Amino acid sequence: MELRPDGVVRRVRASHAEDVLRFLDQPIAAQLVQQGRLIATTVTPQQPGDATDGAATKNTLVLEHPLISFISYPWEWPPHLWLQAAELTLDLAADLLKHGWTIKDATPLNVLFEGVRPVFIDLLSIEPLAPQSPIWLAYGQFIRTFLLPMLAHAQLGWPLAATLMRRDGYEPEEVYAALGWGARLRQPALTAVTLPSLLAGKAAERNAGGSRPAPTQEPELAQHVLAKTFRNLRTQMRRTVPARRASNWSHYASTATHYHEGDHAAKRTFVGEVLSAGRPGRVLDVGCNTGVYSRIAAETGASVISIDTDLEAVDRLAASLAKSELSILPLCVDLAHPTPAIGWENREQRSFLARCEGYFDLVMMLAVIHHLLVGSQIPLDRIAALCASITTRHLIVEWVPLADPKFQQILRGRDAIYAHLTEDAFRSAFRVYFAVERECLLENGRILFHYIRHPA
Repeated sequence: MELRPDGVVRRVRASHAEDVLRFLDQPIAAQLVQQGRLIATTVTPQQPGDATDGAATKNTLVLEHPLISFISYPWEWPPHLWLQAAELTLDLAADLLKHGWTIKDATPLNVLFEGVRPVFIDLLSIEPLAPQSPIWLAYGQFIRTFLLPMLAHAQLGWPLAATLMRRDGYEPEEVYAALGWGARLRQPALTAVTLPSLLAGKAAERNAGGSRPAPTQEPELAQHVLAKTFRNLRTQMRRTVPARRASNWSHYASTATHYHEGDHAAKRTFVGEVLSAGRPGRVLDVGCNTGVYSRIAAETGASVISIDTDLEAVDRLAASLAKSELSILPLCVDLAHPTPAIGWENREQRSFLARCEGYFDLVMMLAVIHHLLVGSQIPLDRIAALCASITTRHLIVEWVPLADPKFQQILRGRDAIYAHLTEDAFRSAFRVYFAVERECLLENGRILFHYIRHPA
């Protein structure tokens, strides 16, 4: 697979080309693309110079796909998006079943998002259905990579972000060992965790003599069993999603007493005017909370990536966008400790900052910098440099003075240590990379800046 500025190119071996072309000729393929559930595909004739690896690439089928606006990974998703990706996978499998096709891979890594709308991107996971088999071969992978991480998150508090190091998910035995007996005996853990763990030894003994042929049934009955499997998995997946609960920041927008109503209004007006004048196409909202300013940006026509460290706040934002047409993708990302590059040679999944570099026309950092300065110990000049690397032009920053109640709250009496964090120091650090376009002093002493990046 090759990622290009204008799209994605995939080369398919000749042995698989026939199935791919046959599927693309089916009405269901065009229907799924039109619905936005499956990535669009164009078959491109291979040029004579394309085969760079000799026989390995000779006579391969070349496919082109459009770019998804912004690549995100499962370990950055809040629970609502995790569920959306799982349900897309199951619904797609159920719809394909009716037309004689199936999905052989069921992992969150096969899904990307346009806003909060999931898109299945792995065309090569779709293959002809074995009509007499009632077994979904991707069942175990779906359990390991979709259901068990969500179950472990809800029941045990294991972060969804921990899946960054677990590409193939969790084994039932791992989750079983951590669950108490009460949880082990309740669904969906009983079916997905407890029974597989208790029967694992016996299954190994049965398979010691060699693999057994898959059971066969009449095609109509086999399809009925598969359809029921998809429905049951959908129900189990929904039951694993944790109940929404309040966090330190999930109600911040409605309980921010350090802002007077006039401050709120002035801040919204300032941000709205900058967005309306600049008309950025791509916006990054750092410290988005529940998305008040992300919505303002999206309403001007921008495609917005909204990040916050508070999973509950991000999840509330994602859920609130379920029926919205606004282009907002909420992700749980800490800008001070952003998602790293991982995979073989650190080249399979790109870091968050690498995905951001040169991508955004405007970055918003509202009520964020004091947290980076104190909580994450990031120097002012490094924050300014990072901002310059991820916006191509506009930056909206809110400066919070040391005397501010929220700044005092995180200082915890360490005023002398951070006495150097003055407004003059802030202006000096950002002057290196940006010019002030306009600024607004709020009644509470905070200052909003609209910066324009110096030409590279």
